[in-house]
Amino acid sequence: MSASAESSAIYVTDTAKKIKQKIGRAFSGGQETADLQKELGADLEVDVAYQYLTFFLEDDEELAEIGREYKAGRMMTGQVKGRLIELLGGMVGEHQERRAAVTDDMLAEFMRVRELEF
Repeated sequence: MSASAESSAIYVTDTAKKIKQKIGRAFSGGQETADLQKELGADLEVDVAYQYLTFFLEDDEELAEIGREYKAGRMMTGQVKGRLIELLGGMVGEHQERRAAVTDDMLAEFMRVRELEF
């Protein structure tokens, strides 16, 4: 996913449906079939969804567990992407709610010129 291609980057203005579509199309480090995935596991270094989780998932223990299970083939690509969709969907949704609550008065107060206090 790249910011240079609008259809692949995740934006704070994206809908939950759009986030799901973009993550669903992201490059995976998983194998071509479920059987191969169970046998060989995933390549975490190239898996876009897993790499996003390394930045946004605050629970280090959960991230380590996902990494172990995915790499060992006990977790499928869809499960990793599903966790990322859940995580980013919540973050973006919360941001959109907070942004919608900003009033013109709040913005004017924030942008108001004021003297510096040293």
